[in-house]
Amino acid sequence: MHPLQHRKEENVASYIISMWHIEDLMRAADMDMRKVEDRLIVPLEADEQARVQMRDWYAEIIARMKEEGIERVGHLKEVEETLNELEFLHRSFIDVLNDEEYDALYAKAEPGILTLQQHAGGDPDGIIETCFTAIYGVMVLKAKDREVSPQTLEAEGHIRRLLERLSLHYRQMRRLPGVSMN
Repeated sequence: MHPLQHRKEENVASYIISMWHIEDLMRAADMDMRKVEDRLIVPLEADEQARVQMRDWYAEIIARMKEEGIERVGHLKEVEETLNELEFLHRSFIDVLNDEEYDALYAKAEPGILTLQQHAGGDPDGIIETCFTAIYGVMVLKAKDREVSPQTLEAEGHIRRLLERLSLHYRQMRRLPGVSMN
């Protein structure tokens, strides 16, 4: 089991953000395991077995990123597949299920989503990937100590609550007998 498997099962939104972060860390290390070792593994407060597991996992991530041609941009196929599953689930809630709570959360998040899509030049990646882009973008801005406007923080809060609800539904759906989206 890879280090984020439990997170994927319990909170898929957190898993996706974490994987995007790992992909960016591998890119920042130029896909070089020596740099990954120095920056990520040596500082770990863990026993040698845990360090070996992390080393192997990072090496696997780098190998898959190279194999999939995403050294500079893009996401691993497993992450893309999970995003597609979430997009499908979102569309099901909006178009078919008419869940009042989900619809209300989406109505609050939609203006921020549309604004971000307009800034990006349309809807190339779908609503849910746009939501993750918003969350991740704010996270990166905060990490760089950049100012984030109150309007952006408010929109990000609405989007975060939508993704939390979608993650809950995803977890519940995955636990249903006979349901597999893989």
